[in-house]
Amino acid sequence: MSQLMLRAGFCLSVGILAVLSLSLVPVSSRAQTSGGSGLPGLTDTLVDAPAATGPFAYNSFVPALTPGTSYVDPVFGATVRRVSSDQAADSTYARNMWWSADGTRYLHNSRIIEVATGRVTHTGIPMGNSANGNTNMGFDPVDPNVLYYYLDNTLRKITLQSGGTWTDTVYWTFPGALGDLGGTLNWLDASGRYMVVRYGPEPSVHVYDRQNMAAGPYANPVRGDNTIDTGGYVGITPDGQYLVGYIDQGAGAAGLLDRSGVSWKINHSTRTVAAAPNYFWSLCGDHGSFLSASDGHNYMITFNCYDAPEIWRVDITNNANGLSAAQQKALPNNRRLLTLTWSDTGHMSTVAKGTLRDWTFLSTEDSSDLINGPVSPWRVYRQEIIAINTMTGEIRRLAHHRSRSIGGDYFRQPRLSSSWAGEYVGWASNFNQSSGVDIYAIPFSSGP
Repeated sequence: MSQLMLRAGFCLSVGILAVLSLSLVPVSSRAQTSGGSGLPGLTDTLVDAPAATGPFAYNSFVPALTPGTSYVDPVFGATVRRVSSDQAADSTYARNMWWSADGTRYLHNSRIIEVATGRVTHTGIPMGNSANGNTNMGFDPVDPNVLYYYLDNTLRKITLQSGGTWTDTVYWTFPGALGDLGGTLNWLDASGRYMVVRYGPEPSVHVYDRQNMAAGPYANPVRGDNTIDTGGYVGITPDGQYLVGYIDQGAGAAGLLDRSGVSWKINHSTRTVAAAPNYFWSLCGDHGSFLSASDGHNYMITFNCYDAPEIWRVDITNNANGLSAAQQKALPNNRRLLTLTWSDTGHMSTVAKGTLRDWTFLSTEDSSDLINGPVSPWRVYRQEIIAINTMTGEIRRLAHHRSRSIGGDYFRQPRLSSSWAGEYVGWASNFNQSSGVDIYAIPFSSGP
């Protein structure tokens, strides 16, 4: 079983489910709540339950297996596209590297899929050290025809060509076998210049400038044993200015929890990484994603599950070591974005570049929503795909993800992944089926 599947993540206590219900309101009658931004979804705060009957009934509707199938979510009005149709498990997660630089292709195990049509353009892509779920593979953020994979101590470069062919070359050879970074975050920044890799004895996580690979890694590599090996992860912020990660057990910040978000400032002028980590949040587990916002700050979008079921924007430069929950929340630039219920868990993925880089996507996940279970009672934000502007606070509700009985199967969890510039947000769903999971996506914008 992969480390990704074993990741401790966070635990939200199951509380009392508020008994709220509302008849399905046709999206056309609430069109005024869609706003004027040109982005899909609704901005209301109603209890928007999925349809119990009719052609989109929650317990019966499943998109056809035909590649390229799409439908309009009957409640929120966004278009949902079927991406994969082989019903095979997919390890998709927060990082953008599942998507080509222009957002047109998706990496599905050893296949490349054209998102707009569902057409498989390339098969048999080598998976190298990622054969357990391609968590170390990924697309280049600049060249839409290039992706990379680990093979022993080499980083290999795949260049996609027409007619389903590709070339496979060695990009760089490292001093030791390449190790896992946790499968959660990008290991390339959004410009494609800076790269994170793990190899050798501790400290094992290294930063490279791809414009000068021959100069070797930056000074002060960081440890992976107390981050990645605890069930957490390490990656790089979209602007390439910080290494970021999560310590999942036993070695976090002093104070409330032994789990902590950590960051290390990168100095590109001196080619060094900060010698010690900064602990910036310890109010929940590791589910979250990082963005480099338009205000010049770097944030983690993550949960508070210590004293309330909330989504927060957390400045990764704050020092939260030893602080209480109230003190952590009050740190500069931290902001509560959404309040859920104790029955909701979820995943996030953020946009890395372009005009939409302030947006994050959230899947809300309720393990009590079982296959063929009831639609009523319902509650606001239950089992949804939601977009949040982390600067303005705007919330756009996009779709019900329709993945159910997620507690018994990791791959049923609607783990989100945004394309680099937010052209698409994708997730996994079983669509109320007892077997088989596929990837679905919503076109969110036309890109930068």
